[in-house]
This record gives sequence, C-alpha cells and structure tokens, in this order.
Amino acid sequence: MKRKKLDMVNEDEKEILRFIVIVVVILLVVGIIYLISYFKERQNEYHYDDVKSGVVDSGIVTIGTMLNKAEDEYYVAIYKDDDTKATYYNNIISSYASKENALNVYYCNLNNKLNEDYIAKDGKSNPKAKKIEDLQLGDFTLLKIKEGKITKYIEDTTKFEEELQIEEKD
Repeated sequence: MKRKKLDMVNEDEKEILRFIVIVVVILLVVGIIYLISYFKERQNEYHYDDVKSGVVDSGIVTIGTMLNKAEDEYYVAIYKDDDTKATYYNNIISSYASKENALNVYYCNLNNKLNEDYIAKDGKSNPKAKKIEDLQLGDFTLLKIKEGKITKYIEDTTKFEEELQIEEKD
C-alpha cells in the first residue's frame, strides 16, 4: 500500500514538474521576444514617436490654386524663398499686413516644383497675363487678384512698395 502511494506521489510530482517546466519555457520565450523587440526599436533610425502633426499654412499658395481663395480681393507675392531680396519682400508685406483694412497677401514660392512651369524661360515675363496659363514670371511678381481674376501685375520693386504702402481697401 505504501508503494502505491509513493507511485502516485511521484506521478503527481512529475505532472507538476512538467507544468512548471512548460510555464518557465513559455516565460523565457516571451521574455526573449520582448528583449529582441525592445533593442530593435531602440536601434531603429526612424523615431515614429517624434512625428508631429502637420500644419497647413493657409498663407502659402501654388500658382495653380492662387485664383481660388475665398476672399474677393487679395494679393499674391511670387518669388523664390532663397532670393537675396526675400527678407526685403517679407518686411514690406509684414508692414502692409499690419495696416488696418489691409488685404490678405499670399506667398507663392517659385522654388516649388509645382510652380516651375510658370517661370519665364527666356527671361521675358508676361505682365499682360490675365489667366494662369498665360503667366511667365520673373524673379519677383506681385499680383492683385479680384474676384478670381488678375487685375494688377507688378514686377518693379518701387511700384511694389507703392502698391502695398499706399493702396487701401475700397
């Protein structure tokens, strides 16, 4: 009788021992997978946690969309952001924008790939352009848009200053 009890205890102990071994092996496998993924992520050159949400700058337009703004009347200043006079243009526009009754002034960067088709290839701009398809732009252009149409085309910096410093909304 004692022998049967010992055999039963041994069988029970064996089952418990097998269960413990299986649990330990599963925990080791899970732990190893966790450690591998942890170190792989730390080595990852892309830090997805650093991604910030995008912001749309409504003051920037492309030539293809510049006639589609909600306002009836506004300006579009078109020049390259790396132009030596870019700071000068920005200062005049900022000064104008701070005035009471100032029209909105949108910026269009000629360095943008979407705008490169409108740069004058032979250096001759088209100041008589009334539609986007007719535009041939030089280094700097200020357009006045009224009701979706180009009403003024200014390339001279003196006239640019006069337009934005003197012109007031009707």
